Amino acid sequence: DGTKEEELPPWADMFKVLQDALSGRPFDVVLLNMRARHGDAFRIYIPNLFGETIVLMGREANQFVFTEQDKYLDQALGGVVGTAVSGKKTMGTKERKTTEAGKIFDKASANFFANKGALKRATEIFVTSAGVFCDRMDREVTADMNVFETLWRYVVQTNADMLYGEGQNAGSIVCNTIDSINKKGLFAPEVRQAGEELRLVLDNRYKDRIVNPSNYEGEDTLFEEFFRLSEGRADEEMLAGFQQFMLTLQLAANGNQLVTIRWLMSHVYADPDLLRAIRAEVQAKLDAKGKDATIQSLELDDLLDLTLTNACITEAVRLHSDIPSKLTLRQAEIEMAFGGFKIPKGATIFLYADAVHKDETYFPNNASFCPHRYTDKETFNKMQMDREITTFGHGRKRCTGELHARSQISALLAAFVMRFDMDLRTNEPDNRIPEDHDGPFVFDTANSVCLVNMRQRIEDVVAVSPTAQAMATAAYLGRLEEASASAPAADETSSASKGTCPFSSLFGGATKSE
Repeated sequence: DGTKEEELPPWADMFKVLQDALSGRPFDVVLLNMRARHGDAFRIYIPNLFGETIVLMGREANQFVFTEQDKYLDQALGGVVGTAVSGKKTMGTKERKTTEAGKIFDKASANFFANKGALKRATEIFVTSAGVFCDRMDREVTADMNVFETLWRYVVQTNADMLYGEGQNAGSIVCNTIDSINKKGLFAPEVRQAGEELRLVLDNRYKDRIVNPSNYEGEDTLFEEFFRLSEGRADEEMLAGFQQFMLTLQLAANGNQLVTIRWLMSHVYADPDLLRAIRAEVQAKLDAKGKDATIQSLELDDLLDLTLTNACITEAVRLHSDIPSKLTLRQAEIEMAFGGFKIPKGATIFLYADAVHKDETYFPNNASFCPHRYTDKETFNKMQMDREITTFGHGRKRCTGELHARSQISALLAAFVMRFDMDLRTNEPDNRIPEDHDGPFVFDTANSVCLVNMRQRIEDVVAVSPTAQAMATAAYLGRLEEASASAPAADETSSASKGTCPFSSLFGGATKSE
């Protein structure tokens, strides 16, 4: 294309990268060391997938990808996942949009996630199934069992029901797919086999919708939206494309959700004061709903109004989620420039958004779990506008399922904290929560955090403790200083995560690491 070598970002020193990797340095440290050597733009080579790839880091890079050039950057990750599950090359987003089938997929997805009625009904599924699941856990879980071993299958099945309808078979297949990825990697033969099994299930369900349309009247699912738009005339090729699209969506959504839920609940149960504050926030919402209100009484707006709870979700995603934080891949549709370098048309861009999430300039004590970074609405909105926090992406490619995810996770966390006490178990001394340095689609550290000894919650001595009530009120109003001044002094009991958050005085802990 006529671009000179010296006009492009420099090549990373792969000898030093190899040295870092062989010395056992984790994924994030290797990348940040590359940034320290080469700046916010450099090139690497990713064999078999993308070849020459331009890596971008920093707040300006986030603004460049998510705002300035958003409409000229195509998604590049979906084709990779689709290829993994089908065993053959899968179209990327731009190529898919040129086909009639691709247009239907995209429109069905947009319609479903923008459908407020469907979101409301999905919330009803979330709050009801959370209660049912807690009932089941109460009956089946023993003291030595890790709660997450059962919990993750519940999450996948609930999502399958939302996307496919009564998706028992589809949910089981997606569970097996995720289990295979966790144990053997994205390109394992078992992943391709699961893709084929899902294709058969979807084919049969599509045909049944043609024969028995009355069975699906009033169903608000992505499958039903696809069926409606394809007018029941989808051919084999279109159905195969839909299978790849749906499984890619499921893997991306479930992968992020499962990691977020595991870390979120671990952080919350690791800190008794934070746990009390969230319980107080949920209880305050239930009290506002009426005397006999339960978790099943909560609606979408109620769940989204749990400010501290949602701040905890944001912080868990910042610290631990794969997409977009650890891996945002784009392909340039036009020639562009960043940091004084040219980016040719067709170039693959790897944005490492976690470079900002791990930057002390924007996130003091960046490795700490501190949800109060986001409880002030104006501050949080500015962080999003400046692209400092990119937990659910931004622009045209922002996660369309964010409200579904927040609704589901909030309902699940609320149901658990109001019913159960649990103990954190990790491989760290004193069962401290480990720092998460895993790369994308690697879950070694996440798999090391466990919640055990699940038991009925022991009610607080008073219905809502003064400290917890002050913190919950602060979370609603974003007035942290007032809460800190009004809350009574707490004891010096240490916890697994206390003492690392800049606002830890609100949790009764020291303001510096102990």
